[in-house]
Amino acid sequence: MMACVINDERDISLNEGGRLLVVDLDLTALIGEDYDDRWLSRRCKDAFAAARQAGNMVMVSTARPPMTAFDLARRLGASACAYHNGGVVDLDCAHSSIDELADNRNGTNASILRFGIPVERCVAECRRLLAAIPKLRLGIELDDTRYVNFDLHEIWPKQGYTRTDFSDMTAGIADKVMAFPTESQKERLRSLVPDDLSLLVSEDVLWLLMNPKATKLNAMREACRHFGIPMASTIAFGDDLIDMEMLEHAGHGVAVANARPEIRAVADEVCPSCHDDGVAQWIEHHL
Repeated sequence: MMACVINDERDISLNEGGRLLVVDLDLTALIGEDYDDRWLSRRCKDAFAAARQAGNMVMVSTARPPMTAFDLARRLGASACAYHNGGVVDLDCAHSSIDELADNRNGTNASILRFGIPVERCVAECRRLLAAIPKLRLGIELDDTRYVNFDLHEIWPKQGYTRTDFSDMTAGIADKVMAFPTESQKERLRSLVPDDLSLLVSEDVLWLLMNPKATKLNAMREACRHFGIPMASTIAFGDDLIDMEMLEHAGHGVAVANARPEIRAVADEVCPSCHDDGVAQWIEHHL
């Protein structure tokens, strides 16, 4: 089993507590290649439990929606969780419910922050993109439901969805526009991204058009403000391009060994891969 590769000699012991551990899920904390069947190991859960016992806090930061990440965040004992890559930020995991997180029309829970896009704008963007790329596979995520113009099981065989041509969407605030371009469509799609929305790419499969404030970095900053933890006391773990800003601005950024080369290059440290429980190994090492 691979040992931690240390690129930074600062004291980052977890024993004194007071740190915020921010962890991505897919291909970072979760094990498994298939999105539908990835799992959280007992070793990982135990490592985070030990970190919390030492006085540290945990935040999950994921592109996943609440429907697939809610239980995972609780298994890690997270105090906060950023869903939809920071489009929905839950700052009180212990007391929020999945129904509250999924309902973009309900703004009564002050601990849930939303950085979405009006549904009308999402529909307009989908129609504009389809006019330029007629066979583009598109979707809108709203109220924890994926509304798509194709069979989503082509991408995620076990995920639920609602088929639509985008003419029947209800009003509200959507979390994101999703696109699943083929290789030949990617260059054209990139050229069509509007200036006031951000483009994020997850695992080189899922392209996201989002509110520019919907980022993992912004979510980490909101959590630091809420809990009174300085950014210098954050430790972030990730593997993909959507984790880059978070790792660059955290007090200490840790890339798993299976991370993209660009992520390993900006990280302060590289730990073993997710398949070897690298994040758990890192926590054990620094306890």
